[in-house]
Amino acid sequence: MASQPRRAALRPDVVGRVGMITVLTALMPLDALRLRVLFALTRRFPQLGGLGPLKSVYFTRWSVLTSLPYNGPPQVPERLGHGRLLWETVYSAPTEPYVEAFVHGVGSKVRRIWRRSYGFPGTGSVTALAGYIGELAIPGAHNWAAYPTATVRTVLAALDVAREHRYLVQAARTASPEEFAVLYRGFLDRRKGDL
Repeated sequence: MASQPRRAALRPDVVGRVGMITVLTALMPLDALRLRVLFALTRRFPQLGGLGPLKSVYFTRWSVLTSLPYNGPPQVPERLGHGRLLWETVYSAPTEPYVEAFVHGVGSKVRRIWRRSYGFPGTGSVTALAGYIGELAIPGAHNWAAYPTATVRTVLAALDVAREHRYLVQAARTASPEEFAVLYRGFLDRRKGDL
């Protein structure tokens, strides 16, 4: 009985609490065209795409490559036989839970994009997908994080607190001390998990 080839472990580039994964996959014939149409549609109709349910993503992008940039001599202009799909993501979470959330939160979108990449195992097994990503991952050339010790959730919570705090400052100018005390206690109750 032949054993399955062992997939590489998923090892992202990490800066503080921020992880970065870059993956390049080979596409089946004509799939570069299909993905370009899909990506054009999601730019026109953003509700078709998006990672709304994932609050740990700073940035993610899929790009279709059909040729390599030509930088002049001595480089030879080169076209890739089949298209390639480049996936770049920057996130704040441990890697395995991020891949799991990615599969469970937006698995249908992941399947729609990656399904015709050679070797794509699907999204039925988080372990298989993490192995596929680990096997094809490319070391990041650059990763910069404005807040490397903060997570996306921390930043979003801080923005929510700041927004509501501005309202409190305005209310303090017009409310009586008793009214403001009620508003302030309500603020603390709503935001206790964010403070």
